[in-house]
Amino acid sequence: MNSVKYAIVFLPLFLLYMFLKGGSFVVGSLYRLIYTMLPLHRRVNDEIFAVQHAKRIIVIGSPGSGKTFFAKRLSKWTHLPYISLDDLYWGPEWKRSTDKQFFKQLGEVLEKEEWIIEGNYHDYYFTERLQRSDTIIVMDVSTIEAITGVITRSLNRFLFSNELPKGVKQEAIRIWDISPRFVRFVLGFRRRIRPKIWPFLMQYGKQRSLIILKSKYRSCLWMNSR
Repeated sequence: MNSVKYAIVFLPLFLLYMFLKGGSFVVGSLYRLIYTMLPLHRRVNDEIFAVQHAKRIIVIGSPGSGKTFFAKRLSKWTHLPYISLDDLYWGPEWKRSTDKQFFKQLGEVLEKEEWIIEGNYHDYYFTERLQRSDTIIVMDVSTIEAITGVITRSLNRFLFSNELPKGVKQEAIRIWDISPRFVRFVLGFRRRIRPKIWPFLMQYGKQRSLIILKSKYRSCLWMNSR
């Protein structure tokens, strides 16, 4: 009986996951096809040059924008240490760190000479991160792309125990990202959060390499062109 109940829950979620992944693959393929037909070689080459010579990179953007996958891939390419702010902030069973613990860990990371820091947390050492960075990468994706990414990631965690923050055990898995509060945050990110952080990005971006990616598929172009 339990297996029947599990199948009733699992099968629809699995089909939704496959639908979203299939749609993502199609959109990504079309995106890369269209961009290869446009005269973007100079811009792509400038971005590649900036990242190849970077020592301290921050990757920021809406939840679901693909920044975690991108930052991990970038870490393997550049051999710079990957640091997830989620890993610093969330402990076992989704237990939050205290502000004191989080500030201490983040401060220790910022003192290092090389890193890729991925995550938002614009209320926590945001300007300090910008000041210490030499390259700023913004995943400025659409709301539709972001909410689709959140749903896909949540299903991946729930169905396959993948993409879990460090220290979170399998038995603690839940569809955490699909809470109404979190969905509202993602849906309102471009309207409420983006205007708060954008002036800082533009200010510090003038003295640093600033790369703005309008889609998570955009990053594949220059990472595959190296």
